[in-house]
Amino acid sequence: MLAAEKWYTYQENYQKYGLDMRPAEEKKIRTRTEKDAVISVQDKLRLLILVVFLGVLFASFVATTAYGAKIQYNINTIQADCDEVQGEIENLQVKIKTATNIQTIEEKAMAMGMVYPKITEYVYVNGGQEEPVKDFALALMAQAYN
Repeated sequence: MLAAEKWYTYQENYQKYGLDMRPAEEKKIRTRTEKDAVISVQDKLRLLILVVFLGVLFASFVATTAYGAKIQYNINTIQADCDEVQGEIENLQVKIKTATNIQTIEEKAMAMGMVYPKITEYVYVNGGQEEPVKDFALALMAQAYN
């Protein structure tokens, strides 16, 4: 009969307590006392210092962000001016190349009345010599090696 009594106790505990088969622990309910509810002057001072510190910290974040935005705006303005000047430089380079193009110079000269000289109109400029040098490469080589 001993086994039957154990079985009966087991069944009874299972129905009462569930799978754990032991009573649930009672939670202690803590009631607040007046001593717990009172905030001391030292705690108030610490909270005030914390709030002031956080305020200064967040204000510095805002000021730093504003200063960074101002600097970025200045950089963007300078970059836009630089791009504009770079465009002007490129336009001037194109104008210089167009103006110094041999065809453009030739067209302007012919518009002013200039023409190519004929073979009889050539003038040779030489350093005191009366006749033009027949073999220019030979004369140049002679001057270079003497």
